[in-house]
Amino acid sequence: MLPDLKSHEGLKILKEAGYGFTGFDRPQNFKMQAEILDLAVKTAGSLTSETAVISDVAHLVLDSLFDSPRGFEFFPRFPKEEVVQFTKLAVASRENNLPLPITCPVCPDYEDRGYKMSDGIGISMGRVFDNFEALKDFFSKRNFPFFIDIHVADVEVMEPLILQASGETTESFLMKTSGSIAAIQARIHQLGLEQVMQCDSMLEVFSQAGLDYSVLKSINNQEIIGHGGSKVRRTIEALAIERIRLGDFELVELNNHKPMAAEELANYATYGDLVDGRAVILSPDTMSPMPAYNFLRGGEKLFNPTIYLKKVREKRINLW
Repeated sequence: MLPDLKSHEGLKILKEAGYGFTGFDRPQNFKMQAEILDLAVKTAGSLTSETAVISDVAHLVLDSLFDSPRGFEFFPRFPKEEVVQFTKLAVASRENNLPLPITCPVCPDYEDRGYKMSDGIGISMGRVFDNFEALKDFFSKRNFPFFIDIHVADVEVMEPLILQASGETTESFLMKTSGSIAAIQARIHQLGLEQVMQCDSMLEVFSQAGLDYSVLKSINNQEIIGHGGSKVRRTIEALAIERIRLGDFELVELNNHKPMAAEELANYATYGDLVDGRAVILSPDTMSPMPAYNFLRGGEKLFNPTIYLKKVREKRINLW
């Protein structure tokens, strides 16, 4: 089983195993990580009596905390809740001899700044292709195969402010997202990844699940806008500021900045309703400081274990 993170000897063993601890590290520096690992072991142990499965899943969580690939960030917002659900998915994957389910929502093919769009492979999907081998190596280390369902966010055609900013009509917007889906599928085939990845329309995925995206989105948006909590208000403000910094709002009127931020948060929450804890979410678009796909979740709503794939700059590893 795992070395004890709460002891000096445990840290020494992990350091010798290549986890990058230094002689200055102390057990008290990793209390949260130790609690998360204990939670993973207890959760796995409640689901299976197979010690090999418990050990592999626990080591996978350990790797996510201390040995994740460059640019990937695992479960940063709600680590305990997300790790519990991740553990359940990983145990089910191993015991049923099935690939770990991963969903990956990607934006349409927008320009780097703003919402002008084309019909090819977008920036976020390009990031997934560029980092696929690193993700495969990470899960292969513990012998966990996975399958990624790519969902192109053609649901954004329903956003009047985005549609206006894109300069597209409903018909031309959907034609371009259809072109993006075809381009992604062609690249998957070209790379020989058909056994581990597929691409679909997000609108179609909601429809196949028997969910009305516009209704769910409206409910979430109203809850966000009408929410009296300061955390929700600060999240809207922070997202609007970040979109301005990234240049996404250059063609958006000032009075629409916060409404568009609220709409974006509602989009994430609605996709979180679709997944509902049944898969790991790989997010190449969302900024990890945001609750994103776990926004408004809790209680009967299962948390979605989320891996953020962040833009990595050359040198110094400066992230978004």
